[in-house]
Amino acid sequence: MATTTFQKYYQAPLPAIIALLVVFGWQGVGHYVMYMMEHVWLKEHVFMASFFLGLIGAVMVWVGGKRPELSATLLGFAGGSLIWLAWIEFSFVYVADDLGVKPVVWGAKETLPEYRVMLSSIGVLFASLLYFFSRRDTRCNMFMWMHRNFHLTPPGERTAVADRNISLLVAMETIYVTWFCYIVLLILYNPAFFGTDSPATFIACGLFAIWAAYLGQRLWWYQRVAPAMRYAIPTAIIAYNVVEILEKWGKIAEIWVQPGKYAVQIGLAIAALVIVIALAIISPARRIVQRPQDGDHGDASPKGA
Repeated sequence: MATTTFQKYYQAPLPAIIALLVVFGWQGVGHYVMYMMEHVWLKEHVFMASFFLGLIGAVMVWVGGKRPELSATLLGFAGGSLIWLAWIEFSFVYVADDLGVKPVVWGAKETLPEYRVMLSSIGVLFASLLYFFSRRDTRCNMFMWMHRNFHLTPPGERTAVADRNISLLVAMETIYVTWFCYIVLLILYNPAFFGTDSPATFIACGLFAIWAAYLGQRLWWYQRVAPAMRYAIPTAIIAYNVVEILEKWGKIAEIWVQPGKYAVQIGLAIAALVIVIALAIISPARRIVQRPQDGDHGDASPKGA
């Protein structure tokens, strides 16, 4: 009874707020985890540790494929995030170390060697995105908008919603949106293309902010945490691009790679992230319907998440 009473408060905009805080909060905390793995916790065995961490992420995605929608969504996001951090980012770290790539100063802070190497993956990114764009099963709003407006709808029938592997889809969405945004930012920062102080970077920062605000106002009305989480992944990551650019301009400090100086702030951010993840986990799988009492003929429509 107490749980049901608490869960009735999961109505718009609470699911959207929880989802945004989870995804947005992880962007910074993920930077902190990667920095600590490299420089403090596991610096002598970081590549072995990253292999096992990525394996944990892969297991989470696999297990999520057999779970209900909310669990599948959360496990897909967590597993995809770990796969990106451990297997993908650290693979670029390894290659950069092996090739002796040096950091460069683009803007107010260094661009690390692994991100310079990451730029070389642009061809693989767009080649593989072509596959996802060409699938009729895609639920990516941007792809579906392009299909509708440019008359590019792929042939074939869509897979029934019940037959989709939500965990895998969420994991791939997390990886690809993160990857795509990194590539865009690296192109903007690189003076061979634009540079951090170029008009293109200023315009891109504004467009990211507008795009995130547009997606955020759509997300605001979601009634359940599971679909809100899936929509929050591109929304929060696009919004975090604005933070990344502001850090490059030196307008705000990148606290995640300065744990000695910002230990309190990082601790509070991690605690807040844990709390909102817990709120996401205990959220109702279905919308809570508020039924009228005897003699009450008021609105009996769904009120919650």
